Amino acid sequence: MNSVTHMTIGGMTGGLLMAHCIAERTPTFDFAGYEIYPAVAIIAGIAGGIAPDVDMPHSKAGRFLRRVLRGILIASALFMILMAVIPQTGIGVLDRAVSMGAGIDRTVPLFLAAFCILIMSVIEKSKHRGFTHTPVGLFVISVPLLFMLVTKPMFTGADIAVSAQIGFALGWLSHMIADTFNSRGIPWLWPIMRKNFNIMRITGKTNEEIIFRAMSVLLFAACYGFIIF
Repeated sequence: MNSVTHMTIGGMTGGLLMAHCIAERTPTFDFAGYEIYPAVAIIAGIAGGIAPDVDMPHSKAGRFLRRVLRGILIASALFMILMAVIPQTGIGVLDRAVSMGAGIDRTVPLFLAAFCILIMSVIEKSKHRGFTHTPVGLFVISVPLLFMLVTKPMFTGADIAVSAQIGFALGWLSHMIADTFNSRGIPWLWPIMRKNFNIMRITGKTNEEIIFRAMSVLLFAACYGFIIF
């Protein structure tokens, strides 16, 4: 599927959170102690919808995604290393973000820096429809979200960060599901099995549009279900 289709489906998947808010008649909702902003999740869902194709170094989208992701991961790793070495910056917002709440050990930033470097190295070596298109890959990119939900660090922007992480993970999942309808499929059981699984053998622009419409209807039905029930 092309990038526009994936991004649109990813945004609509993030829109499920908006449907929940409409059903509850509230602009935001509480989840695991964080206030979730659906608009942020939708934007992140669009990004997550195309992100798995970072494993396509020979495509324009893949090259652009790799450059962006490489820059973000390197900057994040350097920031974490500096924050593990420098106890206080004197800048209130940064100090609160780095400390990530009372009780979090200073080794955590180093762990997160190593995690960023690991992700970058894995993606650089990944082949198309490989690691980034597996449940393991989805789990790995969800580690920051799981960390936030388990440790519950509270700092300036934590609610927005969690909202973005949820939307990004949902968009990533939508990409995997959409590619399952493609003739090539994806390796759902990797690393146990390297076989690609697909539901249908959809190829070509016309058939892709049919799948896009079908998934749009399913997502709309899910949103409608949220609102009604």
